[in-house]
Amino acid sequence: MKMMIRSIRLERFRGVQEGFIDDLRQVTLLIGRNGSGKSSILEALYMTSACSSPIDDVRGINKLDYVVNRRGSRGSWDDARNILWYTLDTSSPIIIELNEGRYTFQIFDAPLGHRPVRLKTPRGLIELKVGHCAESPHKLTLGLIIDIKGELAELRDYLRGFLFIDRQLLSRPENVEKFSWSKVAARRLDKQIISMIREEFEVDAESLTYIPIGNKYCLALQTSETTTRVDDLGDGARIALLSSLLILAYRPTLVLIEEPELHMHPAGLYTYMKFLLKLMKQFNAQLIASTHSIELVQITEALAKELNLDFTVKFIEREKGILKARSFSPDDIEMLRKLGIDPRLLHKF
Repeated sequence: MKMMIRSIRLERFRGVQEGFIDDLRQVTLLIGRNGSGKSSILEALYMTSACSSPIDDVRGINKLDYVVNRRGSRGSWDDARNILWYTLDTSSPIIIELNEGRYTFQIFDAPLGHRPVRLKTPRGLIELKVGHCAESPHKLTLGLIIDIKGELAELRDYLRGFLFIDRQLLSRPENVEKFSWSKVAARRLDKQIISMIREEFEVDAESLTYIPIGNKYCLALQTSETTTRVDDLGDGARIALLSSLLILAYRPTLVLIEEPELHMHPAGLYTYMKFLLKLMKQFNAQLIASTHSIELVQITEALAKELNLDFTVKFIEREKGILKARSFSPDDIEMLRKLGIDPRLLHKF
């Protein structure tokens, strides 16, 4: 793997005044009680990619706008960006530091047109998309144009490969289809998806097709007897199909998933995660997912071992704005099981 996030440090982001997580692996699951900061970690990583590609090609929206409104659909970056700052205090930038200090991103209280996400370097604050470089946060619009090459070019391309999958995205099949279907169908990668769907979700599945229904085209699953819109499939099958379609089309460097276990029967979850982890291995990509499911932890641990993928579980805690993480190896998780302790309930001990 050419690049992989090994650590992340946050300052002044959402409910996190400061926090640090290290020893991230190719497959990392984040567990912890509600409000511990798991989703904030995923959002922070997603926001760093705006330094390289400000617009989300799948959602068709500016990434900063999306993070502002995705939890409650109120406002945008231009009129509600202060909600992303700890205690709404925008006087200092949000800091997102990756890989033990190797790359530090700063997010400033500035309108979208002023390029608020910058990479801090000895040369100044750089926007990787076009190479704008400013000496200070007060010069975010105009500045030098530098040649992005070498390590910076590698970082730019790596960030462009960040894919954030959440409930909001999967509830809008049309966006996923428009971005993904032609890319997947052109290489007949849809056969892989059908194989996965047939294994557990719909044993009679034969193919995917893009057909007109009413005055719109939509993706549909064909069986030997009927054709069903993706929208009308069971929740587990729809989530597995759409997210797999996305990953095959996007060929990501990092996949961020919020609660992949939602609406999944354990058998379906096993089949879905097996397909997902095989894609991580195929694309040499990293997966970081938040979860409340002990079944997902157990399934992912077994599959990662089977596929020889480096795996860890991080228990996330946040108290008075300070975010901390405990690491669990498979041996640690097994020990907790033998003691009758659910890792999700460690905050009670």
